[in-house]
Amino acid sequence: MNSLGYLGAALLTAMTLAGGQALGNTCRTDKLMCPTAMPVDGYCECRAHGMTEGGTVTAHAPREHYNATSGGCGVSPNAPGCR
Repeated sequence: MNSLGYLGAALLTAMTLAGGQALGNTCRTDKLMCPTAMPVDGYCECRAHGMTEGGTVTAHAPREHYNATSGGCGVSPNAPGCR
């Protein structure tokens, strides 16, 4: 039972350090939507099926269905650290 308390404390700490909005916004591109931690109205990128698109961050709306993952490297897909 103690381990559940520790887990809860760890999750609360992580949310506090992340500003309480870890991946709380949505990146919208022409064809893709993905979760993002970037601030609203900022630039973001979504990646799916080997394609990366840049878009704009909007506030998350209930019942949104994502069709991509966040991240990407735009015009440099072979750069170090790109997925």
